[in-house]
Amino acid sequence: MGSIELEAGELTAGISAVGAELTSLRHHQVGEFIWQAQSEAWRRSAPVLFPVVSHYPRGLVLLGDTPMELPPHGFAPGSRFDVLEAARDACRLRLQSSPETLAAFPYAFELSVDFALDAEGLTQVMRVHNPDAEAELPYMLGAHPGFNWPLPGAGRREAHRLQFDAVEAGETQPLGAAPVPRYRFDGRVAVPSDIDFSTAHGLKDIASRSVLFGTEATHMTLAFDGFAQFALWSRGVAPFLCLEPWSDMPIAITEPRQFATLPGVSRLPPGASRSYRLRFTPGGAQVREGRR
Repeated sequence: MGSIELEAGELTAGISAVGAELTSLRHHQVGEFIWQAQSEAWRRSAPVLFPVVSHYPRGLVLLGDTPMELPPHGFAPGSRFDVLEAARDACRLRLQSSPETLAAFPYAFELSVDFALDAEGLTQVMRVHNPDAEAELPYMLGAHPGFNWPLPGAGRREAHRLQFDAVEAGETQPLGAAPVPRYRFDGRVAVPSDIDFSTAHGLKDIASRSVLFGTEATHMTLAFDGFAQFALWSRGVAPFLCLEPWSDMPIAITEPRQFATLPGVSRLPPGASRSYRLRFTPGGAQVREGRR
């Protein structure tokens, strides 16, 4: 099974078995909320990032005596997940360690991703499990949903705002090597069109548990639990914006370090599991009108 379609009320969702990736979240009356990977600007929609987030300088992160050679954001985005369950409004997918993953990342793991759609929105739960009886599992996990920008029926791109539900530090941390200025805001409401997206921007140790993106006409609220870090990314002025809850924020390193002991890497004891939750809730006047 390559693609799964869910339906509930006025909402439909599409999930790809490759990467357990959300490829569509559409309101029948309002339109599509998720970026459809329709240009060279970015050929993905909402990949799951594992076992690393972002990337480290080549050759400086070690797995034992061997330099870690993983693609940016790890192997999960390009891996085919097993579809364990698929119903009209819910599905469960799973990726397990295999000889191929162990050759690149020598740790046993199970990564399951559950989707459940209802009339109000979509819930996505990611669960990392360490099946090893003796060894700890070091890992990073991230969500990378890309939203159409502008959202359907929301008006001009420049009118979109990001509203955090708690007071943040008030400035972003550019995550790339390019000399990009930090974006400064009041800690609650940001103007994404004012951000220089020559690189991604991080919000370290985020206090918020949700962020609303859009306008009064149409918006998307992304709620997240279990994630300690957050990033914003687009590609220049491309018509999408990624809101990315991450378990951990990559650190700058200039000399060889072991991945298992890096600051900013999560660790699971033998036999333990940890869950992370996202909730996508479309809203605004256009959505309310569509529900009548």
